[in-house]
Amino acid sequence: MKYRFETSPGLSKPFLPLLLLLALGSLWGLSPAFTKFLALEGISPIGAVFWQTLIAGTGLLMIILIRGVKVKFNQRYVSYFAIMGSVGIALPNSNMVFVVEHIPAGLMSVIIVTAPVITYIVAVIIRLEKLDACRAAGVLLGLIGVGVLVLPRGSLPSADMLPYALLAFITPTAWALTNVYAEAARPMEADSMVLAMGTMFSASITALVASIATNTFHPIWLDFNVGDQALIAYGLITVCTFFLYFTVVSMSGAVYLAQVGYITTLMGLGWGAWFYGEEPSAWLWIAVVLVFAGLMLVNFGKRRNKI
Repeated sequence: MKYRFETSPGLSKPFLPLLLLLALGSLWGLSPAFTKFLALEGISPIGAVFWQTLIAGTGLLMIILIRGVKVKFNQRYVSYFAIMGSVGIALPNSNMVFVVEHIPAGLMSVIIVTAPVITYIVAVIIRLEKLDACRAAGVLLGLIGVGVLVLPRGSLPSADMLPYALLAFITPTAWALTNVYAEAARPMEADSMVLAMGTMFSASITALVASIATNTFHPIWLDFNVGDQALIAYGLITVCTFFLYFTVVSMSGAVYLAQVGYITTLMGLGWGAWFYGEEPSAWLWIAVVLVFAGLMLVNFGKRRNKI
C-alpha cells in the first residue's frame, strides 16, 4: 500500500514538494536548537535520546498500522535495526545534545551538514563508490569549509569551544557510516518507514540500557517541567520529519530531497539566532558557502553518475 498525499484544490501540485521540503528543512533545522535547550535544562544526553526515539518510534508505528504495512522481524532485520539504531541515532544524537551545551546551535547546524561529504569519503575508502573528479572536488571544498570553521583565530566565539567543536564531528561521521551501511545492508523488500520505526525503537533500547548503566536515565514523569514538554515536542517533531521525508521522496525522489541540507543549515542558523541571540561570524558564513558548494558538487556528481 503506497503513500498518497492529498492536496487541496487551491494548492498547485508542482509547488507541494517544495513546500514540504521547506517544512522538512525548517523542522530538521530545529534539532540543534532543541537539543541545546534540553542540555541547558539539565536533561542528560542519553536520557533525552531515549524519550525522543521512543516517541518517534511509537508515532511511526501508528502511521504504519494506519497504512496497513506488514512488519517483518528476522535476524537480518534485527541486525540492521541494531546497527542503525545504536550508531546512526543513539550515538550521534547523544553527542549532539552534549556538545550543543558548549557551542552555538548555529555552528552545530553547519557541522552536521557535512555528513554527505563524509559519506562519500567513507564510500570511496571501502570501494562502495568509485572516485569521481566532481565529487572529489566537492569533498575538498567541504573539508576547506570545515577547516574554516575551526582553524582560524576568531572563527569560534571562544577558543575554549574548539574541543567541543571537534567533538561535534562525531555526529555527522556516525551518520555517514550508517548512510553507507544502510545502502549496503538494507533489506531491499522492506518498507522504508518500517526500517525507520525499527531503527528508532532500537535506538531507544540502546539509550535506555546506556542511561541505566551510567545512572543518567531521565524520569520524565517525576517533575514534568518545560524541559520535559520540549522533549516530548522534540519526539513528535521527529515523527513529522520522517513523515515529510518519505512523502517528499515518494513525490520527487532522493535527488530532489538532497537539497534539504541547504535549507536545514540556513534554518538552523536562523533558529539559533532567534532563540539564543547567536550572531554568526564572517568565518562561519565563509564556511557555509564552502560547505554548500562542496555539497552541491557531491550531489551533482552522484546525479551525473546515475544518468
